[in-house]
Amino acid sequence: MKNRTDQILLALFVLSLVLYGVILVTFIEYGGRVSPAPLGVLLLRQLHVWLALGFHAVPFFCLQLLLCRTARRWVAALPALLLSAFLLACAAGYLRATGWDALGWVILLLGCAAPAVGCALTWAVYGFHRLYQRGGIHG
Repeated sequence: MKNRTDQILLALFVLSLVLYGVILVTFIEYGGRVSPAPLGVLLLRQLHVWLALGFHAVPFFCLQLLLCRTARRWVAALPALLLSAFLLACAAGYLRATGWDALGWVILLLGCAAPAVGCALTWAVYGFHRLYQRGGIHG
């Protein structure tokens, strides 16, 4: 990777992936404990929940943008296609499931929301960037 922007994207991808892993592990390890706590601690716990549910959009955004910038179009589309296939499999599983199984499929679907947003946002940003480069948008 000779381009500095690509190196920055790769570093952001790795760092955000490690940070998300730390957030997720601490959420799983300490998330189930219930104890009376002051308001500040309760707000931090709420923030921790939102980070555990949505922060993984950042690594997906960085990876997808890096692939859009460096790889061929069909390779760049692989994360979005794999995520779409997984979403369809989860939706099919939810439609066939009953009881607690349906809840498990819904949790998997909710877990896929942030990566899907990260990929969609990447394609929008990359598309606008390409349009701007070609002179389609005048700033």
